[in-house]
Amino acid sequence: MIQGIIFDWAGTLSQGSRNLFPHSERVLIELRKRGYKLGLVSLAGHGNEKRWEDLRETGVIKYFDSIKVESTKTAEIYLECIKELGLTTETTVIVDDRVLRGISIGKKLSCQTYWIQTGPYSHELPTKETGEPTKRINSVEDLLIIF
Repeated sequence: MIQGIIFDWAGTLSQGSRNLFPHSERVLIELRKRGYKLGLVSLAGHGNEKRWEDLRETGVIKYFDSIKVESTKTAEIYLECIKELGLTTETTVIVDDRVLRGISIGKKLSCQTYWIQTGPYSHELPTKETGEPTKRINSVEDLLIIF
């Protein structure tokens, strides 16, 4: 049974650094109301402090039980987030727009993975190496139908 969801930031919840997709905050609020623990693992290509500023500026920090901002995405970072959520890999979903990062790592950890197959990385199709995501979705808004 799924108890928690870990999100990517850019391309998943936001259009860029500080531009949330119109539905993102509503989705986070509703998922919390439904009892899910929420995590965020964000790759900070322009620096960790800038990403933290982005998150503070959008006001979404309050919805997350664990936030990891790192210069690289690794299985260890996801495992730290899962541990902070008090969950296991079997009870966690990873939602990402990049098959080559979040989805691939999630598959290796035996998490369920939901790939947002729209946007600038939609051409990065699953391969034998990355594994097929558990579900393909168009946006995080689809999660309200699934959960």
